[in-house]
Amino acid sequence: MKKLILSTDNKNKVREIKEALAGLPLEVYAKSDFVDREIQVDEKYDSLEENARVKAEALKKYAPDCLILADDTGLFIQALGGEPGVHSARYAGNHDDDANIKKVLEKLKDQENRSAYFKTVFVLLDPEGGEKIIEGICQGNILKDIQGPRTFGYDPIFQPIGRESSFAEMTIHEKNEISHRGKALEGLRKYLKNLLGESQN
Repeated sequence: MKKLILSTDNKNKVREIKEALAGLPLEVYAKSDFVDREIQVDEKYDSLEENARVKAEALKKYAPDCLILADDTGLFIQALGGEPGVHSARYAGNHDDDANIKKVLEKLKDQENRSAYFKTVFVLLDPEGGEKIIEGICQGNILKDIQGPRTFGYDPIFQPIGRESSFAEMTIHEKNEISHRGKALEGLRKYLKNLLGESQN
């Protein structure tokens, strides 16, 4: 059975990916399950794709015979010229969700245009040297205040188009049906199903 190594130890991300790929002939591992050392990666690029690729390539050195999956996600706000974008995780300086949310709300304080979108990019590397890029986008708006529990990232202030709830107010299942990550994961599952030789529905 093939092994898929994730370039993350984030428990929420690991669980989410394992659930999305359940039933495929694939063993899914978090980075620390497979690599017993810290892998330093400089996410210095101006695109989600490049940042995901550098994470995948850094991990591939330690697991050359495995499939490697890395991702990067950004929130792109129209009125802020696409900020925070690739800097979403550390927009306020540190990896601090509350501080990031506060900074976004302050910058949009007098803005009527609150259009934004989330984008996730997966980079999948295979042992033969192949690469597959899979993207997911979710359009929405930035709310004027926090709505729902402070679950993950910018979820409490992002409202997808056509919905009354913020991401934070949705169940994981509801969110995955429409979210950027959900769409990217659906594309990933379809691609892996084909790659692993399973018959398509």
